[in-house]
Amino acid sequence: MKKTMIALAAIAAVGAASAQVSITGEAAWGFYSSTSAAGATASGFGIDTAQLKFAASEDLGNGMKASAGLSLNTGNMGAGASSDDQSISLTTPLATISLLTYSPGDWVSGASGAATWYGLDGKVLSARAKRDAFAVTLPLATGLTLTAAYIEPANVLGEGTGDVGQNLYNFGVKYATGPATLQAAFLQYNNVTKTSDASTDTVTRLGGKVDLGVATIGAGLQIGKLGAGGTNTQTALSLSAPLPGNFSAQAVFASNNVDSATAQATVPTGRRSGYMLGLQYNLSKRTYAILNAASWTGQTPTAGTWTFPTSGAVQGATSAVTNDAANTSMYALTLVHDF
Repeated sequence: MKKTMIALAAIAAVGAASAQVSITGEAAWGFYSSTSAAGATASGFGIDTAQLKFAASEDLGNGMKASAGLSLNTGNMGAGASSDDQSISLTTPLATISLLTYSPGDWVSGASGAATWYGLDGKVLSARAKRDAFAVTLPLATGLTLTAAYIEPANVLGEGTGDVGQNLYNFGVKYATGPATLQAAFLQYNNVTKTSDASTDTVTRLGGKVDLGVATIGAGLQIGKLGAGGTNTQTALSLSAPLPGNFSAQAVFASNNVDSATAQATVPTGRRSGYMLGLQYNLSKRTYAILNAASWTGQTPTAGTWTFPTSGAVQGATSAVTNDAANTSMYALTLVHDF
């Protein structure tokens, strides 16, 4: 018995020595003001972000590694913590297998390298959606990777619930070398309703950015084919540059256009566009102040109504988007500390 206990202790010691755990996070507090297309203004001070991130990894030997990550949003005082992105992955000499529950940002601005603190997702581009996913990433050459993923429907999380809505397959390639990064992806949706543009059939994505030294510029394009033959085209152009005196500037312009011939109330045909500007001052590598300002046109769907088809599931819209008919604007000043 004593020898068994000693052996178990030795195994535990080896495991502890090969495992690594880290805790990081971000705290942000600021002032935010927005003015709706109808001219109503809302503003105030408060917490923007209060997030903790945990990451753990273990060397399994023979070129293999296991890792897991989770994040918590601690929220406003008394609100209680809520779960955020979660993942577990296994890295082998041939590929990395990842299991994810996550809320990705819109693809086109991310691929363009947009670096503003606030984004145009949910304003001009697709709103964020929570998803469960299984992905395999293979390194093909230096700087070149291929990813194949199965992604379950938007905002339907947990075991045993992945057949409610449109799931999809995602195939993407990414090439990063020196100052340039290029990306492309193709998405095939399941459970497509061919008589309705309220579902998505396929999505094609192209994007890239390049660091020119004095500035980084990039662009992203996403073309979604809808169920009955309509299209949803989203684009983004971005620019960021360092400035003298610990300052840096960022800008992103985006557009989102939906064409449909089915005249469905649940398909918000029309165009919206907008821009986001940012000015950042770095007090250190981990503490910085940000000023953001934005304006966008076209009606923004309210909570519980429509999100654009390329973001996933139909939410049951009640109103259409007008063609650049109304303006919404915002500005915010935020102090951020990363740890």
